[in-house]
Amino acid sequence: MTIIYNDYIIDIINDDKYILGSADNLFNYEKVYSTSSDNLWYTHKHGLRIKKSGSEKGSAIICSGGGATTIHQNSAVIRNDTIFICCGNTIYSLNLPELDLNWYKETDAGTCFGIHQFNDDLLIHGEIDILRISDDGVVKWSFSARDIFVTIDGTKSFEISGTEIHLRDFEGYNYILNEKGETIE
Repeated sequence: MTIIYNDYIIDIINDDKYILGSADNLFNYEKVYSTSSDNLWYTHKHGLRIKKSGSEKGSAIICSGGGATTIHQNSAVIRNDTIFICCGNTIYSLNLPELDLNWYKETDAGTCFGIHQFNDDLLIHGEIDILRISDDGVVKWSFSARDIFVTIDGTKSFEISGTEIHLRDFEGYNYILNEKGETIE
């Protein structure tokens, strides 16, 4: 996935072949961020490279555990020279263009399917939880339901409509939340 931000080109890839500490990696990164200093095995590794005028300005790889995460249009949000990105069950906050780590937070016991702008905050569509967090990673509220927020029939399990959040769980139950995380319906 490529994102254009100001004059920067940000490439984000799934780099699942990257091995922490190995000299044999296809790509090397200036910075390596992981959710544990003890564990060299991660289910998810996403590489970021930032270029401006054809010159690389920074690179980093973020690593995390949890369920399946892919790179897609809702994998990252950029605001105020900060990129917020899903990686497994964790959200990372990195400043731009240096890619210095601001913070990371495990936001779901399963996985994070997407991150979305919501008013002045961020909404995390997790497998088990929906969270509203601030730009500094403070959880304002979370919501969980009878089952996971995935549908087997392909219908949308997460949608923002104005100030409402529409959810559907695996069992087919529908929920509508207001901006405070309270159930409307």
